[in-house]
Amino acid sequence: MDAVLLYWDDMLLMMSPEGEPVHYLFDEPIILIPECDGVRILSNTRMEFLQRVPDSTVSIFTIGSTSPAALLYDALDHFDRRSAKVETLFLASCNYFTVARLIIIFTVEF
Repeated sequence: MDAVLLYWDDMLLMMSPEGEPVHYLFDEPIILIPECDGVRILSNTRMEFLQRVPDSTVSIFTIGSTSPAALLYDALDHFDRRSAKVETLFLASCNYFTVARLIIIFTVEF
């Protein structure tokens, strides 16, 4: 189990396995519909979907992450800014991927 949701009045409370609460406030009544990968939140005016952040996404956006995906994302950011640091990040990423795959990724941008 990833979390427990509690709803009353205008507040949805999500309790994590570590016991940390997250509060969501709503202006109107909602209905919670559980699904296999999250919960659908329905109101009279909108629909939202609440799900766990995938581990692959966490590995990219964790501060100081050196996962291959994080290095590629950082290299893409520097590439978009036309930074010279992209070459360093590109070479660091070569430890994890074949050069051919990286060349394809970077040439698609042109």
